[in-house]
Amino acid sequence: MTVHYNERDICDIWALMIGSPGTPYAYGFYQFAIKIPPEYPAKPPRVSIKTTNRGQTRFGPNLYASGKVPVCRQCKDNTDTVTRDRTWPGKSGEQWSPAQGLESALLSIQSLLSTDPYYNEPGFEKAKLESEAKHVQDYNSNICHENLRLTVIDPLERILKLSEEFGPEASSSTLTWHQGVVDDYMKQRFIWYLEQYKQTIEEQSQHISIQKRDKVEFPLTRFESGGNEMRGHWDYQDLRKRLNTLETRLMEETFLWPAEGVDLVAKDAGIAVNLRGQHGQIVPQIHRITESMAELEMVNDNPFLWRLTYFGRPMTRFDGGVLRIKIYISPRHPVEQPRVFFETPIFHIRVSPKGALIYLPARAEEMSRHIEGIITTLEDESPPYNPLMTVNPEATRLYWGSKEEQRLYNRKLRASISEATEWAIHIPFLNHVS
Repeated sequence: MTVHYNERDICDIWALMIGSPGTPYAYGFYQFAIKIPPEYPAKPPRVSIKTTNRGQTRFGPNLYASGKVPVCRQCKDNTDTVTRDRTWPGKSGEQWSPAQGLESALLSIQSLLSTDPYYNEPGFEKAKLESEAKHVQDYNSNICHENLRLTVIDPLERILKLSEEFGPEASSSTLTWHQGVVDDYMKQRFIWYLEQYKQTIEEQSQHISIQKRDKVEFPLTRFESGGNEMRGHWDYQDLRKRLNTLETRLMEETFLWPAEGVDLVAKDAGIAVNLRGQHGQIVPQIHRITESMAELEMVNDNPFLWRLTYFGRPMTRFDGGVLRIKIYISPRHPVEQPRVFFETPIFHIRVSPKGALIYLPARAEEMSRHIEGIITTLEDESPPYNPLMTVNPEATRLYWGSKEEQRLYNRKLRASISEATEWAIHIPFLNHVS
């Protein structure tokens, strides 16, 4: 989840939530506009979902196509979030309380992106409807397909101008102040979670094929009607093709950053001078912090393309290894964040099969924090389980699997480090851009 506020009006807040793995919303991008009312905290924040397919798609029982979202089970005065005729009395502890804060509201919203959202509809609770498993499965299948199509593929196609409908889904002026950050956030996460998207398409297309439902319209639930539903049809073949196109375009964009940077260096642009200065300051810091176990260089003296060479510390999983990592920096940094890829092969829970490294810097605007974040991520021997911070499905399954699977993970990791080291030794001065 990422949250930002409008510097001109701190009561105007935007949040982007990523659907949790294991749910039909997995790795989807859901945007919410949050307005803090003058009566807050006596009254709850007013929340609207902006991911609605322009008001045509209801993503769940409490995620209306109109954008209305309840932040509690009983918000009768909150007419901007839930219509009065659809308000259901909440149980003890489910009503809004002045003791609650924005964090509580955000967690409440996030809980709506649940494993079986069918049961979130009042009157359709699981305890009452154990016999409706097929309806629950159908509803999950509908959401899973539209999660990929409408929250991932469609918006990125608009951002990259691959669609005739350019620009963000929501045209409200309140969303323009953060749109550059939103666009980059989604691009970066798409690169990270690409393998999960592909895996979902393969698994779901196989399931739909078995059910003989490909290109068949979604069945509607009993509570969907009157323009407040999820209409569409299954077509994973089309989603697969569009996903591959997005992958190609984003990789091309990444590899063009250093070329754009060359022009900026020639013009002595401020961003080029700044990045060169940051690099000069970071090099001795990294030597000191890692005890000379890492080296940082600018590829072809280009401040928009850095290479980090990491030497595995003794008595660690990387012992004796030599890993090489390229850091692509945008000419629009820090609005667009660096994209980090391994040059050398590695089998690791934090590295995608395409070589993309997932990490989180302490301060996104400082390149020193990015380098620290990369090294910290690599050296973390016992990371806590967080499926949103793992980008290699096979490695993740083994790492948190049985004892035998964990041993297999370590063997695969060590084999990849040996291969990476041999690669690095035989090609010591590889300085091509892509």
